[in-house]
Amino acid sequence: ECKGCGDTYHTDMYFKESKSKTFRPLECNECFRGYCATVGGAKRCRISMSYAEGSSWSAYEANDLCYAGGPHDVALTVNGPMTNSENDHTDHIDPVDASQFAFELAFGCQISITGLFITQLADGIMGMENEKTSFWKQMH
Repeated sequence: ECKGCGDTYHTDMYFKESKSKTFRPLECNECFRGYCATVGGAKRCRISMSYAEGSSWSAYEANDLCYAGGPHDVALTVNGPMTNSENDHTDHIDPVDASQFAFELAFGCQISITGLFITQLADGIMGMENEKTSFWKQMH
């Protein structure tokens, strides 16, 4: 788990690996982008990135079931101009149905961050490059 990574002010709570029944760290022979190294006392696929302005992060590669969507415990309701009528009340996302679109996602679980990654309100970073490891390519 990432220590001192802005857990008191980022927009979302940390991802809790222990809360997922399908989470698993990738074995060293499964590395997508990283290399085999000792991370937290275990052999893991380590990845890292440094940026010109001085920010950096390091992580280990993992895999879990994922789906893009809204709240996971109640349906999202919308009233007004997004519906057919100003008085319409429509459920646009049913969390029960959202899991039907789950897919396996390989991603990095950050274990350290520096610079702007600590102070920014947003939490995490999503790669949108045109590689097989990008979120949207794994989703397809």
